[in-house]
Amino acid sequence: MKVLTGIYTMDSGSISYQNAPVAFKGPRDSQEAGISIIHQELNLIPELTIAENIFLGREFTSKFGRIQWDQMYQEADRLLARLNVKHSSKTLLGALSLGEQQMVEIAKALSFDSKVIIMDEPTDALTDTETESLFSVIRELREQGCGIVYISHRLKEIFEICDDITVLRDGKFIGQCQVSETDEDGLIEMMVGRKLDEQYPRIDVRHGDLCLEVKGLTGSGVHDISFNLKRGEILGVSGLMGAGRTELMKVIYGALPSERGVINLDNRTINPVSHKMALPMVSLISRKTVRVMDWCLAFQ
Repeated sequence: MKVLTGIYTMDSGSISYQNAPVAFKGPRDSQEAGISIIHQELNLIPELTIAENIFLGREFTSKFGRIQWDQMYQEADRLLARLNVKHSSKTLLGALSLGEQQMVEIAKALSFDSKVIIMDEPTDALTDTETESLFSVIRELREQGCGIVYISHRLKEIFEICDDITVLRDGKFIGQCQVSETDEDGLIEMMVGRKLDEQYPRIDVRHGDLCLEVKGLTGSGVHDISFNLKRGEILGVSGLMGAGRTELMKVIYGALPSERGVINLDNRTINPVSHKMALPMVSLISRKTVRVMDWCLAFQ
């Protein structure tokens, strides 16, 4: 997708767009040609208004260089109405939910009169309700003649919203088919290169002694959290963005303050308000350091 949108240059092959060969030198070239990409991490500025985000770097100006705010807000409102967004384009982006910010990204793509919109994992941090709203917009765009490239590892979404499927593996084209021609098992086989008799086989693992016990932990962004962790055990913490996962890990580690609760580490009680004694025995790997996982706490 980065080659298609001009972020990377291709070494070989060809790209045909609207029955003509193209070779974009940069993202702006592809945008002006009508191809836009919405990245997994939104490229928006919370401190600016919706309209300013949509037309950032392309503001409506007079021949004297003055920004024509009324015209820009009017055009932004028209784009928002097309996507059934109820906010005024003068609203600060930071006041919007993540799902609504996703709509602003789509409005930005439509402002280029995009014929093709690429969406990279667009539902990664959305709630079920926000996902349904996004799917409604995608269906409307399809009816209006816009082509959508929808990238996702969530097979349920692929079968719900897509018409055709293309599978890549290790950077190579594996196959293409219509959604009606396959099922989840067949798609998984194309993705991994072999047939899986059991997707999630149960593995018996012997767990050791209790190494971490958290009782009623309350602090910045978390309330009354309790759980146990044994040696040899992998504990997963799940939730949408803003659910408190990051805050919980930081409170346990000591990077955020806690108000009350009990933390027992190897049968030693740690002061929940100030527990620097835990630091030599606890490691924190942030999501900005390792992109494979959001957060990881390791205990010696």
